[in-house]
Amino acid sequence: MSNLPSKELITTLTTQLSSYEKKVLPDLLEKHGISPAQFVQVVLSEVKKNEKLMQAFKENPASVFASVLAGAEIGLMPSDLIGEFYLIPRSMKGADGKYRMTATPMVGYKGLVSILLRSGDVTRVHSEVVYEGDEFAPTYGLEPNIVHKPNFSAPRTSDKITHVYAVAKFRNGEYQFVVLTRREVEAIRDMSKNSNSLYFNDKSDPNNWMAKKAALIQLSKMLPKDYYSKKAISIDQSVEGGSVLTLDENNQIKIVEGTPVKPTRFRNIYGTLNAPAPKPEIPDEKPATSEDIVPIKFEEE
Repeated sequence: MSNLPSKELITTLTTQLSSYEKKVLPDLLEKHGISPAQFVQVVLSEVKKNEKLMQAFKENPASVFASVLAGAEIGLMPSDLIGEFYLIPRSMKGADGKYRMTATPMVGYKGLVSILLRSGDVTRVHSEVVYEGDEFAPTYGLEPNIVHKPNFSAPRTSDKITHVYAVAKFRNGEYQFVVLTRREVEAIRDMSKNSNSLYFNDKSDPNNWMAKKAALIQLSKMLPKDYYSKKAISIDQSVEGGSVLTLDENNQIKIVEGTPVKPTRFRNIYGTLNAPAPKPEIPDEKPATSEDIVPIKFEEE
């Protein structure tokens, strides 16, 4: 068994990404100030190092390219290291009833913060968790406020989390915040059709990014957003609801709703936000040929 994807599979991926770099990505990335060449190199690196993403490219290439284009359109780099936007492989049921490895996009915590700051009206966004033993006193009414004094001498493990909150500061000096109880975060987690074991997981998500992101999503509903920010959150929520992205006959992103997903262990996508992690080897049990890949066609100019 080889420890690397087949050369032909990588060559096909590289060739098709090059076509996107020349004919599609420039228009999408120009407004965000991102180099198409840099974007393509990041995508190529992310897919090559992940065995299941390579499998998704082999079995459902349209899902890979649709997810990549979604990241480009909203101006977030699909990189585990950067932590803004992720390509998540999942085994999903197609129209023919067969399960195929499929790439799905996911906006990360840092990506969500980034898009919420784009409007220019918001100057700061952050989210925190509250543990048993902390002094925590949110106040609503005419003068809303939060007092949170952590108790660092008490246990601070995920089973002790009682609340999560997110705060935004506006340019005029005013604040907006939301507070979620642990039960409310669990309800948000349980509504997703895509299982996610990162919530309240000390080992895989010690900084509780997923719970913090849940609070940020709720906060975002009350904040000014530009078109791309609205689209980013919409796509993220659609995928959490079980949808998958694909491409139509005109190479445009199409959302397919209600796709069944096989339960799988959710990888630690936020590991790079906590500490560098070694990259896994990428086995390839079956060498692919060019016939295995559905090419993405472009009209000649």
